[in-house]
Amino acid sequence: MLRFFRQIRQRLITDNKFSKYLLYAVGEILLVVIGILIAFQVDNWNEQRKIRLEGISLLEDLKSDLEFSRTELEYTINTNQQYLDGYRRIHYYLENDLAYNTELDSAFGNLDVWSIPLFSTTTYETLKTKGIDIIANDSLKQQIIEVHNFNIQSLLDDTGLWEWSFSQNTTQRIMVGNVRRSIDSDIARPNDFERLRTNEEFMNFLSILINIREDHIDYAKMTHSAIKDLIDHIEEELQTNKLE
Repeated sequence: MLRFFRQIRQRLITDNKFSKYLLYAVGEILLVVIGILIAFQVDNWNEQRKIRLEGISLLEDLKSDLEFSRTELEYTINTNQQYLDGYRRIHYYLENDLAYNTELDSAFGNLDVWSIPLFSTTTYETLKTKGIDIIANDSLKQQIIEVHNFNIQSLLDDTGLWEWSFSQNTTQRIMVGNVRRSIDSDIARPNDFERLRTNEEFMNFLSILINIREDHIDYAKMTHSAIKDLIDHIEEELQTNKLE
């Protein structure tokens, strides 16, 4: 092909057709420029396609992480609800002057226990490293950030730390002063159940613990709902990309 173009140039110069040669030269330059632009466009398209495929792959991994976190949250909500039901049962017995029942053994044993979910955030950390803009959908991108930086982080930092702080500063002291835990099992019994009825500190402690655990469960449910909505949004985005 290059030899063919060279022969044309030589023939035009030999025939002293300079104007035609000049026009031909301009045309040849334009062909080269167009070729370069096409090659550049192809490279750019390939790079954009590579980024898009990487973004899709990360969304699939993120969806798996979120499904794991949602399962963890469901376990946490159910477990903490069981603990809460036990606290309310203790409160009911004390408020209604009922005799001690062994069904309270596990409830007393769980006074200083709560469940915290284990969130899988590996893919989100990868997204932050690579740049969240690898996700093309702006609304989905914003939702991913909000769920991880607000819902999940707040559940761990605010609710989780509040549970820990209250347990260390209050629950443990109340337990040591009023409850004897079994060495061989998770159950425990009050040293003197009847005296607890008139123990204002214990009754105040129990009311606060019930409120803390209710808030914990409510926030966990809200986070669970936010994660479910995000999973649905990711699924929609993945389906859209499959159709394109």
